Amino acid sequence: MGSSIDSVKLYMQELRTIPQVTEKEMAELFPKIKKGDGKAKKRMIEGNLRLVISIAKRYSCYGLDFLDLIEEGNVGLIKAIDKYNPKMGYNFSTYAFWWIRQYIQRAILNQTKTIHIPLYAYETIKKLINVSERMHEELERQPTTAELAKKLRLSIKKTRKFMQEIRVFERVGSLDSPLGDKFDIFLKDLIRDEAKESPDHVVDLIKSHEELAQILKKLSPQEVKVIKLRYGMVDGKGYNLREVGEKMNLSRERIRQIEKRAIERLKKIVIRMQLHGLD
Repeated sequence: MGSSIDSVKLYMQELRTIPQVTEKEMAELFPKIKKGDGKAKKRMIEGNLRLVISIAKRYSCYGLDFLDLIEEGNVGLIKAIDKYNPKMGYNFSTYAFWWIRQYIQRAILNQTKTIHIPLYAYETIKKLINVSERMHEELERQPTTAELAKKLRLSIKKTRKFMQEIRVFERVGSLDSPLGDKFDIFLKDLIRDEAKESPDHVVDLIKSHEELAQILKKLSPQEVKVIKLRYGMVDGKGYNLREVGEKMNLSRERIRQIEKRAIERLKKIVIRMQLHGLD
């Protein structure tokens, strides 16, 4: 454990000696990278390693060694550099964020495959999480066990039992360290519905897609703004319906309608992407 901490400290010290890549430098590096310039690619990787660290820190409580998280994140960074096209109209750090996160989450998911969720419980837990999310959005607070039980048509005792199973599953990720609230979010990612039912998954697929700018052009300016604000594509923070409404001077219900319409359109795009074998 001590040697691992020392290794992280040493790695962080080395990073401090590497200057970050500026926007101007980035504009000069990418044309060289596309031509196969290894030095330009190395500079781009090293100049963005701090981004990997900042993302890896969010997942440090899930049971994987921090250096392993960094290693997986670095693979995601390299993937982002290989796929990024400056003409897509999206800044590199935002684009790279989704690739880095995807690789880190995949590593954690591979680790959790050894954790057994009983088949009978899987569907109910998945439904419980999705219902809880919807009710949280509607009520603008966490629903009570009684409210969830009523919505799921289960007894309070059974609902509480499934909620306890979720908490047990959460703790398995790291037995010797407390879990932060963000594990709840990650757990939802692990057992969330497929793209046809999940707005978050639809948006994530599109965020990591190479033709993002073209895809968003298929939405109205109003829809684009709502999607970007709701899913953290502006400043990394996902705003709730009320907050987006305040920013756009529209009612909460109107924002919900715009988002729903936009997601339906995005779902069709994702289906076409998958039919054509795109990432």
